[in-house]
Amino acid sequence: MGRGSDKPFISQGEWSNAHGDEGLPFGGKKTNIQGKKEAIKSLAVDCCMLSLKPFTRPQCTADGYVFDADNIAAYVTEHHRHPFTGEALEIGDMTDLVYHRNADGDYVDPVSFKQFSEFTKIVANRKSGQVYSWASVEEFNIKANVWDDLVTGDPFTRADLVVLQDPNAPKSYNPADKGKQSSESGAGTKVLSTTGSVKANPPSSVTAAPSSKAKPYNAASYSKGLAAASFTSTSMAPVTQNEAELVNDEEYMFARIKAKGYAQLVTNLGNINLELHCDKAPRTCYNFFKLARAGYYDGTHFHRSIKNFMIQGGDPTGTGRGGKSFWGADFKDELAAKQSLSERGVLAMANRGPNTNSSQFFILYRAAKHLDGKHTVFGRVVGGLPVLSKMESVPTDDSDRPTQNIVIKNVAVFVDPYVEFSNRLERKLEHEKERDALSSGKRQRTEAEEEQLERETTTWFGTRVAGSAKGATGSNDGSLHGDRPVRAIGKYMKKPLFDGPAREASGTSTTGKAKERAHAFGDFGSW
Repeated sequence: MGRGSDKPFISQGEWSNAHGDEGLPFGGKKTNIQGKKEAIKSLAVDCCMLSLKPFTRPQCTADGYVFDADNIAAYVTEHHRHPFTGEALEIGDMTDLVYHRNADGDYVDPVSFKQFSEFTKIVANRKSGQVYSWASVEEFNIKANVWDDLVTGDPFTRADLVVLQDPNAPKSYNPADKGKQSSESGAGTKVLSTTGSVKANPPSSVTAAPSSKAKPYNAASYSKGLAAASFTSTSMAPVTQNEAELVNDEEYMFARIKAKGYAQLVTNLGNINLELHCDKAPRTCYNFFKLARAGYYDGTHFHRSIKNFMIQGGDPTGTGRGGKSFWGADFKDELAAKQSLSERGVLAMANRGPNTNSSQFFILYRAAKHLDGKHTVFGRVVGGLPVLSKMESVPTDDSDRPTQNIVIKNVAVFVDPYVEFSNRLERKLEHEKERDALSSGKRQRTEAEEEQLERETTTWFGTRVAGSAKGATGSNDGSLHGDRPVRAIGKYMKKPLFDGPAREASGTSTTGKAKERAHAFGDFGSW
């Protein structure tokens, strides 16, 4: 039996794809075989090499590039350069070409009447502009040594001949290579000069740290999204750094209110003290405080009272159909806290439906749990329940309107967490501004501030705590001896805090022995 030639592995020749034009399909590198030409798709005979469309008025350059007269005129007028080689070119350097056609409209040689194809070597006489096949010129001009144009009879020289198409050297006329040549020979001069300047000045090895821009106090945890938007949109300018979105001042404040508010309804029947749940319904309480401070409720009437249910007010028109919020428009409900209308004296917002709160409110005479989840509960009565009983005892007409006027004379604000928060925030921002000014050297501390700083940073023993400016640098009243700050008593005695060198000189090398014992098993005789 003969031995098989199949090998259980791929040989080096198979990996290199050296067997055949396309190579064996083993995933190796496909290299061009020595002596074989690359496949290049040449342009059509009547194609403008600038627009890649058929020309109507053909012109050529001294190096044989064929263009349409209108296309090359517009390009040269703007750039004054050869579109492929990058060399200087003007409109006067172009030569008008004269092509001849046969009865079918195909371009032919005017001497042999052979049709031009992609395999025809085509030349032109720059003197007359006539276009011939190389075979005719070689036969009747070069070999015969007759240097008269074959159509017009005008004399010319061999230097006037320019090759428009050569099938034996298509690479020199490959448009894909012309773009590469233009970038290497003048059209890309500006780019190359810029690249050279960059190489001449290499970047520093130290990476610049991003600018530490001060973050605003109301910066959100999410960005504006400009970097992502500019990355996916062609209509936006590129943005490379994300900036935090800024939260509205009111929204920033609402999320940080944790205290209760207190106010008093001053009516003609008596006073009712209210506790407002600013921590659970911050927007609603803020609206109530703003309207109260602006005098919006002063002189308004309780226009609706239903015994064993509630009394409603807050409408300046007194009709139950008026009233506006502090922002001038209705605002949304705040039901996340799940406050219940489960007892007498609960204060809640009246509305016309979901998210239609304005200025009207009501106080319960009795629990109304069937309204849970429909009205925002933002407070309760903490004083003046007898006054609420007087209001309930006032008779009403058929439209539930009290027959005796129940008037809100004014609303007295006792505790407003929003004003307190705004004041704290203002002081905080002012303090940060002063601190930044001091750290940047734009402002020096006053003498009173220096004394206050010294009192705050000096202990009873005269020691300056860490972080003190004077203690770190040494001064007349608190100099440093080594690392120890001292005051007036004994400040000229430069005794070290510990006697390091003496202890090292008098001590034995116990450290070395400890290390030796730590790394050896020692004698096992004591076991």
